[in-house]
Amino acid sequence: MTLSPVADTTLMARLSREAIPTGAYFRTRTPAGTLPLTPQQQRNNYEKLATVSSRPHTAPDHDLTPIRCLTIRPPWSDLIALEDDQVAKRIENRVWSTRWRGTLLIHAGSEIDVQALALDVVRETLEAHYELVRGSVVAIADLTGIHADDGACTPWSQAGCFHWELARVQRLTTPVQARGSQRLWKPTPNLLRRIADANPHLRGRLAGAGTTQEAGA
Repeated sequence: MTLSPVADTTLMARLSREAIPTGAYFRTRTPAGTLPLTPQQQRNNYEKLATVSSRPHTAPDHDLTPIRCLTIRPPWSDLIALEDDQVAKRIENRVWSTRWRGTLLIHAGSEIDVQALALDVVRETLEAHYELVRGSVVAIADLTGIHADDGACTPWSQAGCFHWELARVQRLTTPVQARGSQRLWKPTPNLLRRIADANPHLRGRLAGAGTTQEAGA
């Protein structure tokens, strides 16, 4: 069934229970089991979720720092960090959206998505003896746009998700350890300094991010 209008906090709590964290489908529970919603029901829920998610959730409106970090489970974070645009993952699948755009640090979470390692597309893209990076910032990118599932995106796109469009991805030659967080989070000045010190080739880009204006989280 389609979600009825409810308070923001209730909606977010309900969606967090009914959606797979990295996205697949919104689902509804029935006596026969958990079933996908119809495309129209999903779209109605996307609209409600976009309304809730568009409010600031990582920083006050007056905070114009245009750089954020997103924690993603390996191997998805490793696939984004690949610099070959022909094979790399340039869409991040999320069940929530945001109006924020800007420089985005890709942080590899400490928990591995074990099921993803068995997928053919993952095994074909990563080298056989590739060593996953965990608990560290692994890449820098630009979040340039977000669109709802349109059925005509990249091979990395999942149905029933918002597709976050990533561009200008650069891998950190030296990953920098950091503690992750949920949703978009703001890296500390100390973390940014450590990234620049360990990856001098990114120093200019990190400094340049400070001149970009933020549209609001």
